[in-house]
Amino acid sequence: MAVRELAEEVLRPSAARLLESMRDIGYSFESALADIVDNSISAGATHIAIVNDLDGLGRPYLGILDDGRGMDPDELTEAMRHGSRSPSEVRAEGDLGRFGLGMKTASFSQARRLTVVSRKGGRLVARRWDLDYVIDNDEWLLQKPDGDELQRMPLVDQLRGDGTLVLWEHLDRLDAVGPAPEQAYAAINELFDTARAHLALTFHRFIAPESSDGVERIAMSINGAPIEALDPFARLMHPQSDAHEVEVVGHGGSDIVVQAFTLPHHKRLTLEQLEQLELGDSLVQTQGLYVYRARRLIAGGTWLGLARKAELTKLLRVRVDVPTSLDAEWSIDVRKSRVRTPAVIRDRLRPLIRRMTESAKRPYTYRGTKQAAAAGLPLWERVEERGAVRYQIRREHPLISTLQESVGTHAAVEPLLLAMETTLPIEALFADVAGNPQIVRQHEMDAAELEQMLAAFVEAMAPGKDTLPAAIANTVLSTPVFAAQPSARSVLERLRRIED
Repeated sequence: MAVRELAEEVLRPSAARLLESMRDIGYSFESALADIVDNSISAGATHIAIVNDLDGLGRPYLGILDDGRGMDPDELTEAMRHGSRSPSEVRAEGDLGRFGLGMKTASFSQARRLTVVSRKGGRLVARRWDLDYVIDNDEWLLQKPDGDELQRMPLVDQLRGDGTLVLWEHLDRLDAVGPAPEQAYAAINELFDTARAHLALTFHRFIAPESSDGVERIAMSINGAPIEALDPFARLMHPQSDAHEVEVVGHGGSDIVVQAFTLPHHKRLTLEQLEQLELGDSLVQTQGLYVYRARRLIAGGTWLGLARKAELTKLLRVRVDVPTSLDAEWSIDVRKSRVRTPAVIRDRLRPLIRRMTESAKRPYTYRGTKQAAAAGLPLWERVEERGAVRYQIRREHPLISTLQESVGTHAAVEPLLLAMETTLPIEALFADVAGNPQIVRQHEMDAAELEQMLAAFVEAMAPGKDTLPAAIANTVLSTPVFAAQPSARSVLERLRRIED
C-alpha cells in the first residue's frame, strides 16, 4: 500500500500583526527596563546608565547605555532577530538571557521604535526596528541607520568606547495627563519612581555583591543619580540579619543553593530601615522565598506553595539560587518574572523550608505546653492547649502573690485576672503589629513611675528588708520593662543596698 504524502506550504506570520501582538506580552515599565539591563550585564558591563530626555521635536525618548563588549555588524544584526537564541541552548553561568526575545519584546512594550547602537573595536553600527515602518510594509524590514543619521541620534556621542546604546523612541504608552512635551516628560519620570526600587532589588547582588557572589560590582544610575542596592536580606545594614546554614539541593547534575536569613526585629531598626525591608508592602507579605537565576532576582516574597505566610515567620526570607542550566525545569518565562517549582524540587525543598520556618518561630514560641520563662520576671505566659494558643497571667508572679495576700484571698483576685486575660485585644494587637509595628508602643514610664514599680517588685521579692541579694537584683533588672531603662539600676540601688 502506497504511503500518501501530506501536502504542505510555508506559512509565515504577518510581521505587522505579530509585532503588534508582542507588545502586550505582559511587561511593565520596570520589568522592561530590567530586561535591557540583563543584556548589558551579560555583555560584561560595569557601568549602566539609564537616561531620558526630549529630542529636538520635543518628543520624549529613553536610552540605556553600557560599557560592555559591544557588537560588530553581524552580531548586532543577529541580536535584533526575534528568537536569536533557543531557550534550550545551554547558557553560560552568568548569561542572563533566556529566549533571545527579551530586548525586542521589552522594548516594543514601551516604544514603537527600537534602535540599538553599538561600538566594538572602534566601529560604530546601528540597527532599528520601526513598528510603523514594518506595519506599512507588513514585512520584517530591519533598518540600518548610518552616516549623518547615526551621528544625530540621541546619546550616541556618549558611546566613547566599546559598549551599546538601546534607544526607545515614540513612547506611545506613557500615561501622561496631556499631549504637551513636558507632560510626557513628567510621566516617564514618575515611572522611574517605581523602576528605581525595582532595579535596586532585582540587581542588588550586582550593585553591591557579596564576596561569595564572585562578580564585579556594577554601577547603575538613572539620569545621573546612582541606584543603591536594595538587599532584602539585611546584609548591608546594621543590625544585620542572622544567616542560617547553607543548604545544597542537587538536581540534574546542578546544585540549587538555599540559605535562610532571619531579619532583625523591628524594634532594633530605624523607621527608614524598616521601610526599606518592607519592600513597599509589609514584613508579613514580603516573607518567603527569593529565587535568583545567575544572581538576578526572578521572584520574591512568596513561599511558592511550600508554606503559608504567617505573623510568626514574617522575619524569615530564604534565598534560592537556581543555575541557568535548570531554566526549563523551573519554567522561567520570557519576562524572567515568573517561576514554577518542579515537583521533585518541591519535595526536596519542603523539609528544608519547614525546618527554617520552625527556627524563625523560636523567638515567639516555646516547644511544650508553656512558653519558657523569659528573662527576669515576665508577667504573661503563652500556653498551648488542645491545639489552641492562649496567653495568661502568671499566678506565681511576685506582684500577683502580693496582691492576693493584701486582699486576703486568692478567690477575690482571680476574677480580675480572668477578666484581663479574656478581654486581651488579640485581634487589634495583631492588626496593629502586622500593619505598622513601629506605631505600637506601651506606656513610657517617667522617673517617678519607674521608682514606684521597682519598689513594688523588690518589696514583693524581699519584703521589709533594707538589703537585696545581687541575684534577686539582677533578676529584677533583667525583666524587659526594666532592662530597657538605663536608669533602673541606679534607682534600685537607692531603694535597697545590693548585697554581693
